[in-house]
Amino acid sequence: MLLRVILENFLSFDEPVQFDMFPNIKRTTFAEHIYSQDVPVLKQAAIYGANGAGKSNLVNGIKFLRRLAIDKDFLSRVELNRYFYQLKDNAEVEPMKLLIEFKQAELYFIYSVEISKDGVEKEELYLSGKGNGVSQPIFIREKSEIKLEKNMPESVAVATQRMLKKNPFSSLIALNQDFPIVEDKRVKNVFNWFKINLTLIDVNSNLPALLDIMYKDKALMRFTNQLFSKLDLGIKELKVDSKDFDAWLSKHVDAKLPKAEVDSMKPGESLIHFAADRQVFSISMEDGIRKVREFLFHQFGKEGYIGDMDIRSQSDGTVRLLTLVPAIYGAVCREDRTVVIDEIDHGIHPSLICGLVKYFAQNKETKGQLIFTTHETCLLNQKEIMRPDEVWFAQKKEGATLLYSLNDFKIHNSISIENGYLEGRYGAIPFIGSLD
Repeated sequence: MLLRVILENFLSFDEPVQFDMFPNIKRTTFAEHIYSQDVPVLKQAAIYGANGAGKSNLVNGIKFLRRLAIDKDFLSRVELNRYFYQLKDNAEVEPMKLLIEFKQAELYFIYSVEISKDGVEKEELYLSGKGNGVSQPIFIREKSEIKLEKNMPESVAVATQRMLKKNPFSSLIALNQDFPIVEDKRVKNVFNWFKINLTLIDVNSNLPALLDIMYKDKALMRFTNQLFSKLDLGIKELKVDSKDFDAWLSKHVDAKLPKAEVDSMKPGESLIHFAADRQVFSISMEDGIRKVREFLFHQFGKEGYIGDMDIRSQSDGTVRLLTLVPAIYGAVCREDRTVVIDEIDHGIHPSLICGLVKYFAQNKETKGQLIFTTHETCLLNQKEIMRPDEVWFAQKKEGATLLYSLNDFKIHNSISIENGYLEGRYGAIPFIGSLD
């Protein structure tokens, strides 16, 4: 579970800015939207703001931390100077600072880093005091120097220092997977949270293995059909059709396939064919036999007729929704899973988005979190969909992004948040000047 994120001198964030999932315990509506645990947290949050206000940069900050924690080569491959706040003199003099607090395996962690153009200046991992006590350090790293909760043998300390000097742009969390010098299961727990329990989806994200995932995971397929039925997409059932490759190819002679790659396929390998930014089919080797998999949509037609359609016949919104389903499934069915989606409403009708978010929020089986950026104001319905403390706003001031919660305003439970937002009562909305 994500508790909070603090970003400073990062992209459009200049001064420290905090986003958090802490509920206002005085609000009694939608009590089921709160996970009651040692630290109560909300199950969902929406971030609003004008184009260019910095909503996506919050997502980028979480993504940056994830990639840093799981990939020791991440910082070496990116243009690091692009991540510093640029709209001030000497932008790269001070380091960027990022902090994230989360729950994993019944433990609460605080992970923070300070990064300069020369590499990782400081990296810290704590067991969180959960707001009521002193946080307990697991490790504190300053450049190539490291302090652990327990004193390290001198030989290990020397080896660690040598490793950090050789890898100044790598996080210790990531390095420790290849060179397990810090023998602490909690460090592995942190790595697993970033890699497995934290999912991020961009506007144009694709899921190359979607066909194979849907084919193999029957529970996911059942969930998909249940969700599609509730959202009334006109789809009776979605299936993954699996056929013998040679028989399929005889009916698709115009299919442009890389023959050499198909002929040299090995067990466990898959070839995926995309068209119009969607996965049309995949080819795999099963028990020495080549198979083709395709999505098959059983759709309602005239006078009760049900026809079979492929994914190329589906709208962009349906395809986008399909790519979101595995992540939504994870957030509903798996404890401690946090899903962050940039522009959840991209290409999807407002009614479907309202239905999707309402389904997540009201599903009694939901175990994880859903955090998303959006422009869709129909979600600002405190009587049916969202609590005020689940709504955040991003707004620019002198070129820097500010983040603030709707909970900062006095909101009576009878007023229309949507109307108030569109009237500019809470800010974070574009101002359209005269075009004359």
